[in-house]
Amino acid sequence: MSWNLDEIKDNALRLICVDELGGATLTKLIVEAGGINEAGDAVLSGHAQQWLPSGACEMLRSRMLRTEVDPARWAAEAVEAKIVLVTDDDFPQLLTPLPACPSALWFRGSLESISLASIGVVGSRRCTKYGIEQATIFAREFVHSDIAVISGGARGIDAAAHRAALQHGGCTGAVLGSGLNVVYPPEHGSLFESIVSSGGVVLSEFPCHRSPQPAYFPRRNRIVSGLSSVVLVVEAARRSGALITARIAVEEHGRQCFAVPGRLGDSASAGCMQTIRDGWVGIAVHPEDLIEEAVSAWARLSTS
Repeated sequence: MSWNLDEIKDNALRLICVDELGGATLTKLIVEAGGINEAGDAVLSGHAQQWLPSGACEMLRSRMLRTEVDPARWAAEAVEAKIVLVTDDDFPQLLTPLPACPSALWFRGSLESISLASIGVVGSRRCTKYGIEQATIFAREFVHSDIAVISGGARGIDAAAHRAALQHGGCTGAVLGSGLNVVYPPEHGSLFESIVSSGGVVLSEFPCHRSPQPAYFPRRNRIVSGLSSVVLVVEAARRSGALITARIAVEEHGRQCFAVPGRLGDSASAGCMQTIRDGWVGIAVHPEDLIEEAVSAWARLSTS
């Protein structure tokens, strides 16, 4: 199940809004207290100190007391957002076993759209025509094979992948580095609305009123990787957020990662070419190769 805002009491909402509250901690609190609303009351009253390591309950309580719940509630209600907790049956299955699993996700749309095999498509914001073409081709073939496309809702490659999935009748999920009521980048408001109305999902680990900050985007990338059975990098310079996602996918999440090769000497693809040369990602030539890996990876990950 997922939660409407009117089902979450103020103390529970304060708890959910504590930044970087881990999934394991929230799970412990919910199990011991008997529910999310009971967990919020238990932490604020100090009763939860019997379930948490020394000092952890007081730290949570202190941060909860500094949290204003009304802005979070109003912002979520304004965009009709829901909350899914790590303990809920419809919380994304691939995220649960990962290190630094978020305690909750705020979302609009349908979580079912990303409940099966999926491929993360990431790349440069300042992409070339070649990058747009390749992102479009790969995303089109993925959704034709009933593979969901996951990306970060950013300019450039992310947006091209989302749009191609929508254009060809597929499912796509956008993970934001801001709250759902703070559209970033601002020109993507209509894109996010199209994702929701087409049966996809737009989600974030941040409360809906939270503005984007530089530190949020690596955390966004972590969720893109975690939701993906396989990750594809389409155009990335040597210093690129897309390569952060790729590193997380390979080193922390155990995912297979592929990169689209570019032209020799092309700075827009220098990061992709370097990762292929170094051997820690595969070369993406045919979409079918990634589709096969995504299906087998999903089967393996969903039963582990």
